[in-house]
Amino acid sequence: MSNVPMKVPKYIAIIALLAIFIVAGSMLFDYYTTEQTISKVESLWERADNHRKNGNYEQAVNIYESVFEVISPDNFQKEYGLNYYYLGKTYEEIAYQTHNSTNLQKSISAYTMAKNYLTQDSYPREFALVQYGMGDAYLKLHGMNNRENDIQISIASYEQSLQYFSMARDSFYFASLNNKLGNAYRKMGVHHNNSEYFLTAISHYNESLRVFRKDVYPVEYAGVQNNLGNTYLELSKISDQEFHINKAITAYKEALTILSMDTQPLEYATVQNNLGNSYFELSKIENKKANSEKAADAYHESLKIFTSDRFPVEHEGIMDNLVKAYKNT
Repeated sequence: MSNVPMKVPKYIAIIALLAIFIVAGSMLFDYYTTEQTISKVESLWERADNHRKNGNYEQAVNIYESVFEVISPDNFQKEYGLNYYYLGKTYEEIAYQTHNSTNLQKSISAYTMAKNYLTQDSYPREFALVQYGMGDAYLKLHGMNNRENDIQISIASYEQSLQYFSMARDSFYFASLNNKLGNAYRKMGVHHNNSEYFLTAISHYNESLRVFRKDVYPVEYAGVQNNLGNTYLELSKISDQEFHINKAITAYKEALTILSMDTQPLEYATVQNNLGNSYFELSKIENKKANSEKAADAYHESLKIFTSDRFPVEHEGIMDNLVKAYKNT
């Protein structure tokens, strides 16, 4: 019996080689097609983002809607989910401009759809971003409808997002989420007139300040200080009135070491108004004339920005505050 190996017929070798080329070519074609599709989607996203930056929200929405005609969730699950996320952000921005709860509902619906594709197990970072957006949308919705359930969902969404955005993984998002949680718990404190919620809010603001330090993130630092001031002022209505008012004044003054009329005029004017409110409340406890004058000075600073022609609603409210302060002197 011969031990000489049998030769593979030449036609079989050719067929095998052709099969390899066909499979490789098919894979290469699929890869090329996928990359082309992703490139097209990213180009559409860039166009939509430019429209959002310029306030052309309707055009942005139309572009995001058109992306769903380019991709399917079966082949582009991540991109499909991200498109819903971007759509949700756009509707949220529209709601901010129009103060319309309908657009917030559309935003929440888009975020909910996004979570169907950007699952926590498969895409943890993207899932956390969607939860962040969901928290924002529900907190804004509470501002329009004053429903406690909206704050509760907002808090749950932020806390779920915070499970991913730890201090070590992404310090900026960590600080932002703690600041947002502080705002949500402050609103819960107002809703229930309960000091425990305010104390929880303060705890979250202080967590935020671990990252938003004055020398590193000055504007964010000032924003958190303003939020702390608001919380202490609310807390003063429940307990240790003088102590908490003075804590509010300290926080507002700290914010004003960063904010200026030239660089952040609206924020500057808002904090000045808040500072005026704090001094006016303090005037009811001590040094009536002196603290009323300090309140009036702060209101005058605020009115330099909140003029009657540009901000009629804010101007009217501050003028009312100013009249009260003068009557108190």
